[in-house]
Amino acid sequence: MLFFSVFLLSLNIYNIFYPKDYRNDPHLINGYLSKENRNEILKYKDAIKKFDKLYSIHGESLKFLNEATKVYFISKIPTEYSWKEKYTKVKFQENWVLYFFRKFEETLINNNQKSKYNGAYIYYQSSDYKFALKRGISICSQDAVSFANLLKRRYNIDYNIVGLDGHVVMQAKVNNKYYLSDPNMGLTFNFNIDEYYNNDENYLKIKDAYTGIGRPDLINSFDEPGNRKFKYTGPASKENTYNPDTITIFSNYVKWLIPTFLFIIGFYLSYKKRKK
Repeated sequence: MLFFSVFLLSLNIYNIFYPKDYRNDPHLINGYLSKENRNEILKYKDAIKKFDKLYSIHGESLKFLNEATKVYFISKIPTEYSWKEKYTKVKFQENWVLYFFRKFEETLINNNQKSKYNGAYIYYQSSDYKFALKRGISICSQDAVSFANLLKRRYNIDYNIVGLDGHVVMQAKVNNKYYLSDPNMGLTFNFNIDEYYNNDENYLKIKDAYTGIGRPDLINSFDEPGNRKFKYTGPASKENTYNPDTITIFSNYVKWLIPTFLFIIGFYLSYKKRKK
């Protein structure tokens, strides 16, 4: 018991200092850099320094949002290369509590049973920007949630997550006005989602921006019926608000509490044994 508790605590501590970072995966990185003619992916610590420097220069402003969105974009590996099961599924090292939920999901799916978690721990998206950005892998919803979390926690900038048809973006509240940001594509706009509709000028801005980066397919996502805007509401069961799910939140406490409790019990039993 004592050994097992020390092992789990050591694993938690190790993950703080040496988190999983797929920027270090040579097969993934070399393939991406060679195909996209990129020289590097910005490391987590370098990205954070750039975010903080930009905020110190521009403060809470549209200029900061625009530049920060670009920094986030170059700090992760694009979806088509990185969003694969071998990278997305929760590893034991990352969070051993969620790891067991993942194994439970995989068991259900392998036995042709439906999981109520809908693959959430196999294709795992974290609302914690530190966890997400350190991993360096990307999909639109993960990027929108992670970038929004970063803005809120580091700079106290409020946000909405905007669920489009086939794409997810966010909008940040800068000086009491919301502005659209797409960290997955590195784009920022000087209007919010409500100001986009029925506005020809803003439509052209969206069209030109996404056409300019070779993704005109995303333009129609803005116009589909059923697009949704979520405020930060915290964890909610059975409802996708693009916020942390309850299991994720509790797992961050449980992964420390259980081994600590086991350590205390193990140490006490070992002490009693030595006293006899």
